[in-house]
Amino acid sequence: MPFVTANGIRTFYRSEGQGPALLLIAGNGMEHTCFDEQLPLWSQHFRCIVYDLRGVGASAVPQDGYTTTEMARDAVGLLDALDIDTAHVGGYSLGGAIGQEMAAAAPRRVRTLSLYSSFDRPDPYLRLRYDLLVNIVEQGTPELWALFSAFSAFGDDYVNKNEAAVRAEIAKRIARWDGPQAPSRVGLAGHYRAILSHDATARLPLIACPTWVAVGSQDPVTPVSYAQRLHAAITHSELEIFPDRPHRILNFQAREFTEHALAFLLAHR
Repeated sequence: MPFVTANGIRTFYRSEGQGPALLLIAGNGMEHTCFDEQLPLWSQHFRCIVYDLRGVGASAVPQDGYTTTEMARDAVGLLDALDIDTAHVGGYSLGGAIGQEMAAAAPRRVRTLSLYSSFDRPDPYLRLRYDLLVNIVEQGTPELWALFSAFSAFGDDYVNKNEAAVRAEIAKRIARWDGPQAPSRVGLAGHYRAILSHDATARLPLIACPTWVAVGSQDPVTPVSYAQRLHAAITHSELEIFPDRPHRILNFQAREFTEHALAFLLAHR
């Protein structure tokens, strides 16, 4: 299994394809498999690098350092360890917040930035969601965590139209807790706290690279208003809203998203 030390953190990564580097940053609590549906297409054109963030998967689980600024240093450290000078960067949800910090703090390292279902700062509703999730992951059961995290990520209209898919997702989340590969409660809570403390408002105008902002119209976690704020604050940005899609635009009816995301990357390859 390939590991490197990135910003002092033992980090698991995987690399697929050849071409310009494309660093893909997963969402909170998600492992490097987050982008598995996209890799078969994207790796035909790019060297796709996926990795486990600190606190999840096979990477180290430190007790602290769970901020988007520190996790951006982890990402830059991974590029350093792989001897990659510049990369296209795509981040989903929390991964997008980490990507924002990378592009603002190390602009020379980021060729393009893609923000999938991401946010500039948590408004009160989002803060309440993650306050609840911190308490659930620290004090509750895996079943309660799976039910609430899925229920609050889809919204009523999407659940009513796609109940079987949502129920299957809940079952997958419960199954993750079985056996020795169960998620770390420390890592999950750390990711949630990273979301709660993220506020890139003052740094977004520093992002100078071409940027693509994508969101589903039925996203109750990082709704369209968040994407519109990102688009307004980042000068060289494009905004695309995918009709009737939930927060997980990577994984649910994802073909159109995958193709459009690649089109943006190829336009700036």
